[in-house]
Amino acid sequence: MIDMQLLGEILLAVAVLAGAAILVALGMVAAAAVSKPAQGPNGGIRRDAAPRPQPEPDVDDARELVLR
Repeated sequence: MIDMQLLGEILLAVAVLAGAAILVALGMVAAAAVSKPAQGPNGGIRRDAAPRPQPEPDVDDARELVLR
């Protein structure tokens, strides 16, 4: 049979561990809220993207499709 004093000590230990876990979680949330976002890296090796090719203009502008 489990002794009542032992059960009380086990429950107290579980409560202390749960409280410590909650305090650590709250500390992490507070630290994330207080800290500034990091600046991205400067420079790098990626080249600028080549410009997209422009569509060729229609050579035959005189013809148009007319729907009636």
